Amino acid sequence: MYWLRLTCPPEAVDRMTGELWAFGTLGIRELESDGAVVLIAHFDNAESRHELISRFRIYAPEWGREKDTDWLHETHSAWTAREVGQRLFLAPSWNTEATPAGRQRVIHNPGLACGTGEHPCSQLALRALEKCVYRGSSVVDIGTGSGILAIAARRLGARLAIGLDTDLAALEAARGNFDLNALDPQLVAGSADCLADACADVAVANINSSVLLFLLDELLRITRANGWLILTGFTEAESWRFRELFLAGEVSGLDQWRCVTVRF
Repeated sequence: MYWLRLTCPPEAVDRMTGELWAFGTLGIRELESDGAVVLIAHFDNAESRHELISRFRIYAPEWGREKDTDWLHETHSAWTAREVGQRLFLAPSWNTEATPAGRQRVIHNPGLACGTGEHPCSQLALRALEKCVYRGSSVVDIGTGSGILAIAARRLGARLAIGLDTDLAALEAARGNFDLNALDPQLVAGSADCLADACADVAVANINSSVLLFLLDELLRITRANGWLILTGFTEAESWRFRELFLAGEVSGLDQWRCVTVRF
């Protein structure tokens, strides 16, 4: 059994975790270290060693070997179900724990794509969706990744929750998560510019701040009058721009991360 140790900033964890799963890791551990995150990914052979070290060279890669461990069991133990907000219950596909009363179960495979519900921004977006989604509403999730936000919107009563992404692998992962939840996938390969004007009662985007600002005109265009716009993926230090743009917006936070929710 082999391991790869990487040290990265918190905002890179989701992306790097998705890439490590794509490389065939058997399991990933996350440790906090002086404001950074240490990822320890395990592999059953060393075939990808050089490619992995090259791919993640800026994250101080360390490679080693250890005694055999049941990393499937370790991974299942590490990814537990969690309550988010007041109405949602996120559960990995292998979890058999009963859904708490009054909550909607959202099933996901944590290894498929970015967006596991563990990251503070995902949780902020899910909490915002609880406040904004009503029965029969239409929701658009830009940069859907694993599809968790779109699936949660359906569970919260949306009649339509479209997930868009330019990454075809992410869309395939999202399709798998829709299947786990026995929902017809509503997925589009593309970005907001392929959507009609005022098509969304709720538009949500969990992306980094620079991409959010780049897409802002399109996000405003697709959001209906009296509709909701939910933006997250930025830190407190980056939030000033969004506070200036949306003076009437509600800013919520978790750890260093922020989310703005605004109604037009």
